Amino acid sequence: MTIISLALPEKLLRELDQTLSQCGYTSRSEAVRDSIRNFISKFKWTSTLEGNFIATIMFTYVKENINVGLLTKIEHEFDDIITTNIHMHLEPKNCLEILVLKGTGERIRELVSKLSSMKNINNVEFVFIPT
Repeated sequence: MTIISLALPEKLLRELDQTLSQCGYTSRSEAVRDSIRNFISKFKWTSTLEGNFIATIMFTYVKENINVGLLTKIEHEFDDIITTNIHMHLEPKNCLEILVLKGTGERIRELVSKLSSMKNINNVEFVFIPT
């Protein structure tokens, strides 16, 4: 196997270490490999979606760390498929956004990709339902 170096924030590393044994992993490497496999599988699955869908995208962020202007710009760029936007405060600093979408798989994929790659957005999850 090839060895790579990975930089993680201290808090994320602590959470990973606390979670490893609970999930049955014997090493950090095993957990990271599994996460990478899931990431690739999810990407491959979404890249093959064709046709029209109803979808939801949920993501979290810390409001002080997010570029609100960029997030708003992205959401306006996709106002042709965003039918509903729900904003919720989970804790004083943590926010949850839920976007309800209706559009083509390609267009929804574009939005998921932009949000997933945006700095300081966490836990991007989505569900697609064909129409």
